[in-house]
Amino acid sequence: MTRDTNLREMLHRAAKWFPNNEAVVDDLYRYTYAQLKDQVQRMAKLLHTRGVRKGDRVALLMYPSVQHVVALFGTFELGAIPSALHLRESPKILAAVLERLSPRVLVYDGALDELAEELRRLAPLVSHGIRAVSELTPPDKIGGPDPVIPRDLADYTLDFEPMPIFSHDTSMIALSSGTTGVPKGIMHTHRTQIESARGGAFVFDANPHAAIINASTTAFIGWYNCTMPYLNAGGKVVFMAVWDPKRFLQKVQDERATFVFLVPTVWRMLFRENLDHYDLSAVRKAGYAGEPMDTRTMGLVRDKICNNVINIYGTTETGSCAGGTIMFNEDYRDPSKQESVGKPFINADVRVIQPGGALTDEVAPGEEGEVIIRGLSVADQVWDQPALARKIFEDGWWRSGDMGVLDTDNYLYLRGRIDDMIISGGINVLPSQVEEAVLSHPAVSECVVIGIPDEQWGQRIVAYVVAKEPVTPEQLKAHVEATDLSHYKRPREYRLVSELPRGNTGKVSRRMLRSQVAGK
Repeated sequence: MTRDTNLREMLHRAAKWFPNNEAVVDDLYRYTYAQLKDQVQRMAKLLHTRGVRKGDRVALLMYPSVQHVVALFGTFELGAIPSALHLRESPKILAAVLERLSPRVLVYDGALDELAEELRRLAPLVSHGIRAVSELTPPDKIGGPDPVIPRDLADYTLDFEPMPIFSHDTSMIALSSGTTGVPKGIMHTHRTQIESARGGAFVFDANPHAAIINASTTAFIGWYNCTMPYLNAGGKVVFMAVWDPKRFLQKVQDERATFVFLVPTVWRMLFRENLDHYDLSAVRKAGYAGEPMDTRTMGLVRDKICNNVINIYGTTETGSCAGGTIMFNEDYRDPSKQESVGKPFINADVRVIQPGGALTDEVAPGEEGEVIIRGLSVADQVWDQPALARKIFEDGWWRSGDMGVLDTDNYLYLRGRIDDMIISGGINVLPSQVEEAVLSHPAVSECVVIGIPDEQWGQRIVAYVVAKEPVTPEQLKAHVEATDLSHYKRPREYRLVSELPRGNTGKVSRRMLRSQVAGK
């Protein structure tokens, strides 16, 4: 097979044509593309001295930072395979992930040295450790017995030619964001990641003069979606080790971010702040993904941030930006399309089929079914789980497990996860519709609706609400009753809580909430 473009060459091209452009920034480091390439190649040599060769896995236990990018692309440089670990997982789950991946090296933030030490004890297949420094690394955690980046990279020079990389080679293993069991490792290739970077550059307006503040955690596919298009285009990516709305807004102002992209849950958190204190005039486009956006929050994005808004539907399995759907700003001009996630990306395709049916079992427009996706950035393998891969990937298509509807204009609407459906009194109720009604109350900041076991109804609809202003369950009930929500869909109970459980991506998790409620 002939060699095609790959992630190593992607960075090398950017360093050739835009050597003095700022590439990656955090609170400690600012690297131009020329500096980033130099550090990446030194990192590749360091990894090589630790036995890393093409195809070997390298695990990354790191906060978002410039050094995480150095470690990631240092791994790409060798043709090895990085995998970023979810920091919210328990040591037991992380150890199981490491046993499955059998990485040769664990690169870890100095702030996580105790966890790294425990993981190396639990997963002895990890032969070497490399310590990294971020804004969260305490001064007394910078040193240690392992090499430290960036401090020790001056001692390493890439003095050999790495193995060739082909487009079909596995580039990374992205861990699914599941909340139970061991996350599955979705295998992306250099081709699928390059295609996602290309698609992302198109829809995010990434160019050599553009900038983004990446607020995603490193194991989330959103991190790649907000990073690769900009590095592919010679733009700037600014990282935050932890989420803080005030710091985020300050960075949008100071770094002159041109694109702001957050999940709706985080958008709602942002709007608890006074945005009038910040200069956000450089923002040219805003976006969201991961869950539906309620109309009130959408209005705030348009009024306070930017009137040019896009919505993306994509996942770890699809690589997102060349496999999935997009709602362009112009699509929102039709009021009837406000809840849609749009139409497929360029060169992607979507079908709605009978749940569990054959790929050709398409349902009629307006009928609910399972969404399946095909595109150039869609993966087709699961690390060490070939039987699972055969179940969810078939002939280029990915079975999403999401319920959806295509209207007569071919716009896709999501109707929740197949396993999120609430069956109350024998009638199917989608949580997202109920949450939209509750979120329309001005005192509500966040809401999750789940079904609680009930002797009479089978499942009782209960709304868990985080309020930003004083409000009572009775007031919430009266508000929802005044909306167009059908009577049988209205919550039977409103429970006010201080916070809601979140998964690895930062999104509120219905599954975790159901587990918590069931455990009480």
